[in-house]
Amino acid sequence: MTDSAKGEFQEFNKVKVWVEKNSRCMTLYARWLDVTYGFPPYWVWNCYKEISEDNVEVVKLMSVCWVNVRGQFKMSELSAGVVYEIAYKVKLTNGAFGWELPVTVKIRFPDGREQKRQYSLFQKPRGEWIELSGGSFEVKGEENGEVWFDLCQHGGHWKKGLIIQGIIIKPAEKID
Repeated sequence: MTDSAKGEFQEFNKVKVWVEKNSRCMTLYARWLDVTYGFPPYWVWNCYKEISEDNVEVVKLMSVCWVNVRGQFKMSELSAGVVYEIAYKVKLTNGAFGWELPVTVKIRFPDGREQKRQYSLFQKPRGEWIELSGGSFEVKGEENGEVWFDLCQHGGHWKKGLIIQGIIIKPAEKID
């Protein structure tokens, strides 16, 4: 989100909506998401002022052997005729471990189509916010239905140190 793209919160600081490139955009923060075992001692919830001036809540993985974080939004909440990208915004702590196997980011569209991408977090930088793109899609006209998105890693061994800020839904960057 650019500095000039200020938005407003909806749903008690779970969702932020703003306009960028004449298109409606959203951030669905961690409290909007369904985090499997999303309670102590497996995950902890904290507010981090460093994220933005908004002081939103994030969720930090303390220790689980399988990660599943999902959510959804309505297609009708976005601008027609725009190609959007969905990305998880995450950070690995300095003490993160257990990420030898890749995580999968999936998007499922109202018509049943799916996009999947895998990311190795093992070699990602520690202490920096990164975006894990799930893919892109175009909103055509008055579309209905829900888009579901997942971040999962079911490798079966213990992992720690992933912080999830939320999902960003914004216009895709043009590739020339």
